[in-house]
Amino acid sequence: MSVIFVILVGGLLTDAWLISIAFSLFGYIVWMYYKTYQFYTWVINGTGQNNVPDSDGIWDKINYQVLQDKNKSSSRKKRMNALLKRSQSILKGFPYAAIVLNQNNEVDWSNSKSVLLNIVKNDRGQCINNLIRSPKLYKLLNANEDGSEIEIESPKDSSIQLLLKIITIGANSKLLIARDITQRNKTLEMRKSFISNASHELRTPLTVISGYLEMIKEDKNLPKSLSTPIDTAYEQTKRMQNIIEDLLTLSRLESTDDIQDISTSINMEKVINHVCQDLNQVVTVEINTDEVIVGVETEVISLCANLIQNAIFYTPKGTKIIVRWYANGGNKLCLDIQDFGKGIPNKHLAHLTQRFYRADKGRSKEQGGTGLGLAIVSHIAQRHNAVLTIDSKVGSGSTFKVCFLVNN
Repeated sequence: MSVIFVILVGGLLTDAWLISIAFSLFGYIVWMYYKTYQFYTWVINGTGQNNVPDSDGIWDKINYQVLQDKNKSSSRKKRMNALLKRSQSILKGFPYAAIVLNQNNEVDWSNSKSVLLNIVKNDRGQCINNLIRSPKLYKLLNANEDGSEIEIESPKDSSIQLLLKIITIGANSKLLIARDITQRNKTLEMRKSFISNASHELRTPLTVISGYLEMIKEDKNLPKSLSTPIDTAYEQTKRMQNIIEDLLTLSRLESTDDIQDISTSINMEKVINHVCQDLNQVVTVEINTDEVIVGVETEVISLCANLIQNAIFYTPKGTKIIVRWYANGGNKLCLDIQDFGKGIPNKHLAHLTQRFYRADKGRSKEQGGTGLGLAIVSHIAQRHNAVLTIDSKVGSGSTFKVCFLVNN
């Protein structure tokens, strides 16, 4: 408005409208340049509250908006710094080693417990794979599976066992947690050793007791009043022998991880037919592939036998049972055991592979099961690079699936 006023006054007084317009616009451009320079100087000097350039009109609004945005930014920065300090305080007090990694797996931050992994403050910016040479850790970092875990020896002290876990904490960051599990592993080893030794020691006396009970059972002069107690004692002895054999099997499976030296090619069609021919119940077998797997044949036979016998034990007599062997995708060969029994409630599914866990305790005792079959199946599956999944619906039946990964 000021420029128009000047043009009008100059034009009326001099009657030279073009000159008036030119001089007025030139003056306005100089003024705008000066205001822009003032604003630029203020911005590069930090946009301080005390040195806001004198202005009015649109420039006053611009300066005010800049100050408002700066105050908001400062407030956000303070909150973020407070949150960062709080997070670091929590991680510093964390009882485990905690290392923050960026998208390139470089160390951004670590707490004092990270010495378990031989990582110190000076290692910031270093790639974790260069600091810890471990194929397991390399696979863990590249797996992109939140919550994945591995066990490794401490780079600082080989006698210390560490459990490493990855947790995603942002789009470009993740948290590596390391926990000392040396004592836990020692306790587990003691438990395994005790179970193995106790099972071995119990096997001989139970065999003797079972033999004598069988002799008494078959004695024609045995009084009728003792017949039932002797039969019950014999059955319970046999059940204890089965439990001990399963415990020894589990102990052997847990004591050896590498099966390469004892692996052979296994024809699953022969294995399945061999297992099914000794059963009292008719089982439908569907073989849809002739591909073989590599593993320990006795263990794979045990896996099949346990799953098929479970399907028979825990379904009414005459229930249809289907065993399938098929290729599932490019690198998976799967074994399905499907029954059409009463099914298993969802609350039990996650616990079925635990030792001695029974979804139907009454029926398990009636059938004489040991409660170790699925624990054995789970261990054998892990040893053969396979995955056991259980799908069940109450009233419709259950499907136990074991998928072996095959390297093409």
